[in-house]
Amino acid sequence: MRKLTISRAFRKRRHHRLKWRRRLRVLILDLLGREETPERVAAAIGLGVGIGFTPFIGLHLLLSLGLAWLFRLNKIDTVLGTLSGQVPTWTPVFPVGYRLGRAILGYSRHTVPPLNWDAIFHSRITWVLHPMETAHQLFGRHALGPRVASLFVGTTILATLIGFAAYATALTLLRLYHRRHPRVAIRAAHRRRQTGEASESESKASQPP
Repeated sequence: MRKLTISRAFRKRRHHRLKWRRRLRVLILDLLGREETPERVAAAIGLGVGIGFTPFIGLHLLLSLGLAWLFRLNKIDTVLGTLSGQVPTWTPVFPVGYRLGRAILGYSRHTVPPLNWDAIFHSRITWVLHPMETAHQLFGRHALGPRVASLFVGTTILATLIGFAAYATALTLLRLYHRRHPRVAIRAAHRRRQTGEASESESKASQPP
């Protein structure tokens, strides 16, 4: 079983003890995955951004934590990524996704008319308690199934593309930062090796002879 890693902000130091401001800064950087590779940090950010643009409004936090745990990514980075999905950023994406989904599924704009976006953008988490009633209020009773399907298919495709774009952007910026600050990259690699060696030695010690 993997041992819980304690942040450097709480480790005992014999010399040069950290002041509370420095300790807080170290804690925040550790929570943001400073000791992880740029690929894993960028993957966590991209996953969070993608989730933030999915139509599961009200469930983004739970989805980000669950998928970050499943893929063993940094949960803080993933949750922060979901914050990119807000009403101002949904406004141009969701209508385009709805039209995209409608076109992919082969529905006509006359049989599947536009949605009430203001009601959808401001829906509350309580919709999970009465989903059918909320669906009728948001999507109407006419062509309910095609409307819901068009929204979910189209926005999910766009959210996936946006997530990959966020991953590529974050990875480029992190690699550029590591190039300009090689000491940071060297220290992070050294900490990863130390953590890996400690975990490997603990796993060997726990095995029966």
